Amino acid sequence: MNPHTILYNGICFTQGGAPCHWMALEGERIGAMGYGDAWKALAREGVKVMDVKGGSILPGFIDNHFHLVQTALNRLSVDLSTAHSFQEIAAAIEAAGQKNPERPIHGFRLDVQNLAEKRLPDRADLDAFWNNSPVWLNTYDYQTSILNTYAMLYYKVPFTQQGIQYAANHMPTGRFDGQANALLRGNILKKTSDFDRLEALLRLMPQLAERGVTTIAAVEGGELYCDRDAEFVQNMIANRRVYLDIELFFQTLNMDLVQEMGLKRVGGCLYVDGTFHTRTAAISFDYADAPRERGVLKFTQTQMNDLVEQCYRRGLQLALYTVGDRAIELVLNAHKRAAELTGTLCLRHRLEHVELPSPQHIQTARELELIFSMQPTYELVWGGEGKMYEQRLGAHRRDTNPLRAVLDGGVRICGGTDSDVCQADYLQAIHAAVNHPTPEHRTSVEEAVTMFTSDGAYALGLEQDRGRLEPGLRGDIVVLDRDLLAVPPEQLCQVQVMATLKNGVVVYDRIGGGFQC
Repeated sequence: MNPHTILYNGICFTQGGAPCHWMALEGERIGAMGYGDAWKALAREGVKVMDVKGGSILPGFIDNHFHLVQTALNRLSVDLSTAHSFQEIAAAIEAAGQKNPERPIHGFRLDVQNLAEKRLPDRADLDAFWNNSPVWLNTYDYQTSILNTYAMLYYKVPFTQQGIQYAANHMPTGRFDGQANALLRGNILKKTSDFDRLEALLRLMPQLAERGVTTIAAVEGGELYCDRDAEFVQNMIANRRVYLDIELFFQTLNMDLVQEMGLKRVGGCLYVDGTFHTRTAAISFDYADAPRERGVLKFTQTQMNDLVEQCYRRGLQLALYTVGDRAIELVLNAHKRAAELTGTLCLRHRLEHVELPSPQHIQTARELELIFSMQPTYELVWGGEGKMYEQRLGAHRRDTNPLRAVLDGGVRICGGTDSDVCQADYLQAIHAAVNHPTPEHRTSVEEAVTMFTSDGAYALGLEQDRGRLEPGLRGDIVVLDRDLLAVPPEQLCQVQVMATLKNGVVVYDRIGGGFQC
């Protein structure tokens, strides 16, 4: 063989295979792997040799639920995830306004559970913070928008839609939920030019390479986003403008359009219910902090049956957003019916998020060969005592994201970060799965890695091409600064990516000392 790059002195994550200490890359693929010093026989003039220094060598991470355009555009926005008071929100907004006085200000990841005031700001608060340009804030889950008065005049506010909050004096508070929020977001995002989308995406790529991600399932378009994003991403895929491999899920109910575009996947955040944040996730018990409220289903059983059957008959892989147990039940019923009608169980349909499945749901999903696309980081952000899950669900917070039960029940989990709801940080996600606040839901390190590698590839039908370290598979590689399997569980989030290779090419390198021998 004629390798161009050799990684040695590492610990290859071979998922139960023979232990390996080095690998050689030939072209776009893994050419050879082995242990000891056998790599030296392949090292010759012109071959780049990289000393991994005892770190882990893993398959490149695969993110199965990623809002690509939104993540890119948010790099130009104000991250409010660490804001703990209105004063800190005001400081962040003012800093953004001073930096770009003419530009509208967009803030995201605003989380009421972090705020000392224990409420979201309203229009009057934002006017006091900043009134020199439009201010538009989004909560963590994008289900609520908040505008200052300038923004209400600047953007096309859908005052006739449900979801607008009014004060006692019948004046709008500047908060928009539900349909009003969706239309408002759509009006704003449609104004984004493709030039701005491309510029934002190109700026994002080095940050993603630094995190070790090599393939993503981009969930684009739909209710809270912009259908143009899906068309734009499809064009990005065709023209190979970025290092990533992108698999597109179009969040639309227009199946004819999906097939006209030549796509084979539909959904992602195709909403069956809502979120626990807004108490719109459909659950079978009352919300702990809102008696008699049980969330909302956006489909009847008949409507869901028709949608799912369409996808089975058209051969489209379907990914449906299901958070609460009632939403999961609705979708599983439709899949069971469609499987019986068509006799098909080979399309690898998915349920996205699946935050509150029951043991029976897990059993049914296994029988139907469905995949759960789950986000372990949710537990790091919202799980445990005193956090959002407990505030909304009470004792049921111990039932959220039951990773252990899902795996033990024979259902594959493909991992996602839901970027830019949560950060695209894969060591953080692995840490969250291994350190789930409910001990009986924890996974092993190997299982957590598998969610973001081999099972991630399986969920996209790519398991014969990537997701494992084997000769002949694609050279999508991430190198970590230490042996991942030897790290104490509580320190997993401290592990650093040292290098990322995509198709055998180094796209991020902190190792240094790579040399031509």
